[in-house]
Amino acid sequence: NFGSNPGAILAQVAAPVESFTAMSCFAWLGGGGGQLGLPMPKKFTYFALKTPVGLPSQFALEISGKNYEGRSVTMDKWPAVKPTTPNGQLPFAEMPDSLVLCESGAIGRTIAGASGLLGEGKDYMVSEMLLGITNDFNKKAMDIAPSVFTVEKFDAVKKQAYQDGKADVIDFASSKYEKFLLPEGDRFTKSGLTFGEIDLFSKLYVHVNGAFPEIKAGKLARFYERMSEVPGIKKVLSGESQFGPLAEYLIPVPP
Repeated sequence: NFGSNPGAILAQVAAPVESFTAMSCFAWLGGGGGQLGLPMPKKFTYFALKTPVGLPSQFALEISGKNYEGRSVTMDKWPAVKPTTPNGQLPFAEMPDSLVLCESGAIGRTIAGASGLLGEGKDYMVSEMLLGITNDFNKKAMDIAPSVFTVEKFDAVKKQAYQDGKADVIDFASSKYEKFLLPEGDRFTKSGLTFGEIDLFSKLYVHVNGAFPEIKAGKLARFYERMSEVPGIKKVLSGESQFGPLAEYLIPVPP
């Protein structure tokens, strides 16, 4: 965490690629308060897993450079934690005014707004568009991909469904995003770190490390490579953030 040091956020943006430019809508540039008046959650709780649900918020928290408390729940602790959650599920976020916020999309956008990561003007529109496209991509991939919880029941029928649908998932990632990339080919907005881009990388990461490794070398390769080098993202994936080590959730198809 970087506290109130504005140079920390700039380092997130500028370090991986020389052509990065600072994001004009970061909250600290406006002199306090986030976009839409959104506050940063005090605490974010989720499973100790790398999932398409939790990673967008976890990445955004680290990229923000703001103070927060991160809590990871292992599966053996979940039965005891579940009754303490607002809706019997994770994630949830505890806000400064004592509101306990659930639903990953609401939490992620709140963190992004508090950090100036929603984008402004055209960047905001592109970011929101990416969120919609990526929701469709993730659903297609999740429908046929094994996880650590389903692998034992990933039988011959499911393996055939994967083989039948794999090309469609890879084609979706190749064809639905390319037209919206900026000329540099490694981002969709000027900053390259809007919440829509963070969310897209989150989904790409779990599926590349699961059943669809081919996507990493596809038309989003430069985007994937650049995002992989963002310090806040690297910190979460390496287990060096407040969330500690996170286990893989999606896995390759078993032989």
